[in-house]
Amino acid sequence: MRWLICLMTIGLVACSTIAANEEEKSDPPKVGDAAPDFTLNDAEDQEHSLEKLQGKIVLLIMGNRKIRKEDDKWAEAFQKDYRDNKRIVAYIVADMRSVPGFVPKGFIKRQLKKDKPPVTLLLDWKGKVHQAYHTQKEKPNLYLIHPDGQIAFQIKANFAQKTYQQLKQAIDAIQEE
Repeated sequence: MRWLICLMTIGLVACSTIAANEEEKSDPPKVGDAAPDFTLNDAEDQEHSLEKLQGKIVLLIMGNRKIRKEDDKWAEAFQKDYRDNKRIVAYIVADMRSVPGFVPKGFIKRQLKKDKPPVTLLLDWKGKVHQAYHTQKEKPNLYLIHPDGQIAFQIKANFAQKTYQQLKQAIDAIQEE
């Protein structure tokens, strides 16, 4: 019996090591790469898909509940400059894996309806989109996606006016094409 438990333990360790190595093999997407596609719902249960946004400039502000204020700063600056522009859209993509399991999804959705973010907030319950983009947890991860589906700009930073101007230049350059 001991040898069976030992063998099972070794098997589990080996499997988790292989799985960890598989994740490490994929590189994070970079400027010029095709943006990883996704389909997520917002708090109103409306489905949003990157594929359906082909032809538009898309800004993804990727974060989690602990950095929501920073995500909102990026979104507020974006809205100030591009609110009425129909060629460009922005989303906050929230990594919901850090939400305690005992908190009902319905409660979170109701809270988001009460405290609406500056742009549509998409709920990444399983963190798959964040894994595909290799996001960091400590600060917002921004990805600007060209209408052709390629990543045109990316940065991992808290909001600063100087950094926002770099993003704005990238957006304006795409619009001028």
